[in-house]
Amino acid sequence: MRIVAPALACLLMTVPAAAAPPAAGGEAVLTGEATIGSEARHVTLRLACDPAHAGISAVLTVPRFADLTPRFAFDAFEGPDGTTKPLTAIRIVGANGVRSVIAPATGAVAADPATSYTFTVAGPKRTENPLRGIATGFAEAGARIVWTQSSPRAGDASVIATFTVTEPAPLRTALEPCFGP
Repeated sequence: MRIVAPALACLLMTVPAAAAPPAAGGEAVLTGEATIGSEARHVTLRLACDPAHAGISAVLTVPRFADLTPRFAFDAFEGPDGTTKPLTAIRIVGANGVRSVIAPATGAVAADPATSYTFTVAGPKRTENPLRGIATGFAEAGARIVWTQSSPRAGDASVIATFTVTEPAPLRTALEPCFGP
């Protein structure tokens, strides 16, 4: 029994500890204002972090989009045949400078409420996410986020949505697991 106990103690000391699970991501929502030509309306920007898969995603929700279809081709972004052109520009202006990205967006009629339309920018994998380079700017106090969504239809007005980060703590908590490599 004396020989077994030291051998067991040695075995227990050499078993690697289980790795800590990756930090869970979250989401946060900002409210802002968008202009489409001469019309203005309230919009939301939902920022989410999925550290195990896509990383950060950004979803712009435009309410009452049906009234705007004569001035913007919302349907051009929908489904597998939707445009893959990089028609989305997201710019963040803050105390640490200006960060920007141009990327494609997917679009869909929102499930709730069905009178809204969503544009989504995200990558298929975290390492291919177009938002990686600007991610920390989303959680910067006082930062101004400008989402410019162009239409693929010639002559259409762009949707220009503006948001200001007034409370960075919830954004940092939600997005921080997706900052970095």
